[in-house]
Amino acid sequence: MNRTSISLWVALALGACGGSDETAANDEATTPPAETSGDEAANDAPEPARVLADGSRLFGAELSERDDTPLSTILGDPSTFDGQVVKTSGEISAVCQAMGCWMELRADAESPGIRVPMANHAFFLPRDLAGARATIEGTVTVAALDDATREHLESEGAQAAGSELSIEATGVIVHP
Repeated sequence: MNRTSISLWVALALGACGGSDETAANDEATTPPAETSGDEAANDAPEPARVLADGSRLFGAELSERDDTPLSTILGDPSTFDGQVVKTSGEISAVCQAMGCWMELRADAESPGIRVPMANHAFFLPRDLAGARATIEGTVTVAALDDATREHLESEGAQAAGSELSIEATGVIVHP
């Protein structure tokens, strides 16, 4: 893939999910798909970084050996975890339907979902994962979204865009 094709793909990907060109230029972790047009790339399901022995699929970076923090604990007192890297698990309740650049994770069917962006567009998830279990690792952020970002996420199917809590995932394992 030539430099122009890569630049076009990154611009299309970030435009679909509200990222900036400056972010893309500084984000060397973004991996373009095989040689395809922009429309074909948007329709392809992202490939996992690897498939684990139990059939789980890893997207993004490998998860560390740190202990899991229950999602319900994070939800109970988010400010305690603000700025910390955590590993947690839950049910995927929604995935960005434009590019797979965010998901919402909840402790169980009765819990609220939290936003989980994919490391500043460094990797993407398949868009059909709602209902699957996942383990994620990333940095907790407690900050309100501006109106434009919230409206953009809601236009892609987000339900937790009004929440101040998010976890910027560097790695996601989707369990079978």
